Amino acid sequence: MANEMDKLIWRVLDGKASPGEVRRVVEWVREPGNRKYFRQLRKVWNLVNGPRVTPERKREELERFRNFMRQQPGGKERRFVRRMGWYKYAAVVFIPVLIVVYLSWHEFAREDTRVLLSEEPVYPGTRQVILTIAGGDTIALQPNRDVDIQLAGQLRVVGSGESIAYELGEGENEGEERYNTLATPVGGEYQVVLSDGSRVWLNALTELRYPEIFKEDCREVYLSGEAYFEVEHDPGRPFVVVANGVEVTVYGTRFNVNNYGADVVRTVLVDGKVGIRVAGSGKEVVLSPSDMAECFEGTREVKVRKVDPYVYTAWKEGKFVFEDEPIEEIMLRLSNWYGIKVFYTDERVKKQTFTGVITRYTEVGNVLHLIGETAVVRFQLNGNVVTVGT
Repeated sequence: MANEMDKLIWRVLDGKASPGEVRRVVEWVREPGNRKYFRQLRKVWNLVNGPRVTPERKREELERFRNFMRQQPGGKERRFVRRMGWYKYAAVVFIPVLIVVYLSWHEFAREDTRVLLSEEPVYPGTRQVILTIAGGDTIALQPNRDVDIQLAGQLRVVGSGESIAYELGEGENEGEERYNTLATPVGGEYQVVLSDGSRVWLNALTELRYPEIFKEDCREVYLSGEAYFEVEHDPGRPFVVVANGVEVTVYGTRFNVNNYGADVVRTVLVDGKVGIRVAGSGKEVVLSPSDMAECFEGTREVKVRKVDPYVYTAWKEGKFVFEDEPIEEIMLRLSNWYGIKVFYTDERVKKQTFTGVITRYTEVGNVLHLIGETAVVRFQLNGNVVTVGT
């Protein structure tokens, strides 16, 4: 039975378990003595598959679990180590993802006194955006609705409702510069392929202003919020992202720009090359892959450091990635995505940190449960209001 339950637990953590298998594991965890075993197993899984986990850290955590298992009846340690060896090597190949399907077990989760939930769940955001075309007309784009909009000349906007693309007709060229704007609300995200073929992912509460057709000598867009860019290479027409007085000049690359904070613009380079210039300054700071540039409004200073790009770009793949991130910043991200309001009973709790990878497409209560498992914080959710304390 123990061997069978181990397999079921792994299926749940992998996100492959059926509803019936999930219920079996829930009932098993409720039995005396099983919860500690389950939590230890889950903790090792989280750590081994978390972002930027070193081989030394993996070995350390596995040895800790072996010591724990030697104290358990039934010889579970041997079976676990044999299976974990396979997962350890698989984690090197695949992008590390912490599956949190088990957190949707409401009966089990509500037993956790660190998180108190209201009866009504708070659902995640969806693909939605407001498109404003030249002239001021606005169009709400929703999932499962086809898009086919005729603009000036032979230019069309087409899509499935979850993303749009600008298609140029034959002979279409530069004329009067006409700007469009895409604006995602709280709890919205979207994708767009611009007229030059560059692709942009927009996070929640983001606005992107761009020409329908770019000029012959420059491609310039304006960003407020957060977006991930994959820019088509065109050496004769540099691509420039302007965000809160900071110009990001692109030379064909993939990168993320975030200016949610009123006083800082963060640019993370995945590959290629970009140059960072503060408006009014002739100095350009050139980034290499895995560099993050932070431009502070007060000093207009640009600071560059090495980071793991996945931590800052996984949102476009449907993940929250937190790496020693303060609770205050985590709750800001959750507010943008879930539309929740956050209050603190203790200012000190804002500095508590959490590390983990969580799907963006689960109820907010599930996210709060996972954070509450390891961070020294308590959450109370009433409607869409979250109170955070210790």
